[in-house]
Amino acid sequence: MLVMVSGGLKAQSYHFSQFFSTPLLTNPANTGLLDGPHRVASNLRSQGKSAPNSFFTGYVSGDVSFLKNTLPSGHKAGAGVFVMTDRSMGGASQTNSIGLSAAYHVSLDEYASHSIGLGFQGTYNQRRLDFNRLSFGNQFGNDGYDAALPTGESINNSNRNYFDVNAGLMYNANLEDKSFFVGGSVYNILRHKDNLVAEEYKMPARYVVQAGGQVFIGEAGKIYFSLTNMGQAKANETTAGGAFGLQLGESKIRNEVSFGMWYRYKDAIIPYVGYYYQGFQFGLSYDYTVSALKTATQVRNGYELTLIYRASDKSGLKTAIPWY
Repeated sequence: MLVMVSGGLKAQSYHFSQFFSTPLLTNPANTGLLDGPHRVASNLRSQGKSAPNSFFTGYVSGDVSFLKNTLPSGHKAGAGVFVMTDRSMGGASQTNSIGLSAAYHVSLDEYASHSIGLGFQGTYNQRRLDFNRLSFGNQFGNDGYDAALPTGESINNSNRNYFDVNAGLMYNANLEDKSFFVGGSVYNILRHKDNLVAEEYKMPARYVVQAGGQVFIGEAGKIYFSLTNMGQAKANETTAGGAFGLQLGESKIRNEVSFGMWYRYKDAIIPYVGYYYQGFQFGLSYDYTVSALKTATQVRNGYELTLIYRASDKSGLKTAIPWY
């Protein structure tokens, strides 16, 4: 009777609370949107550690801004690559992805105060199931669990490889003491077959909208704020918040500590602490679950650790970027 009244099955795609530290996963147009020549970004996320089968996601990306001496003033061209692994059910389900990105940004005025950019991304993905990490009802007998017994399940396809395409658009505005950005992107444009059981199932497209910016407060302080909304099929996720950055010592060298908080709508409160020294940025956040997923015996909290390196800017130009 319980099976008959069940109306659907829910699953979780990868997502990051520090979305501003995963530029190529939120908008391909972020590729090469830099003040300096190159950037390396990484993020490690562990979710639901109190449960026996937690989620883990790891991400590393690198992108460059090139042809600065040959492009028109204010224009930028970028190329990048990312690698990601996403594991759930104690590693029984794993997706590995590698993507290549390219983007071009055009200045909308002679001072390069406003620009708009378009980016594209191609990804190759591998999805697999490790049945040795799973147990099924048919494998439990009078003597307890026996992994050698047949599962009794008609799941023959444990691996799937697929290619997909993503695209994004980004607008930036750089004023004297403030900067803003707004952008949109779409992922899974090809809607690949992604289910390991039902061949007819296709992964829905994922839509992302982002906005935010930074405002200088004197010479020693900044306020950062950002918002992202992601939609996929009937699922929707909105995260908004901000942080305050305080310059330590003289402003000749960026030596900044920041404290902030984001809120994922009807899900979690996300306190954040970060430190920026010259080109290195460190970030730590904690998802404190406030939704119905939090129970007395199982709390779906999550931790994220990010590290970003940006090569020094020698051009003198500044960019409004969705992460800081």
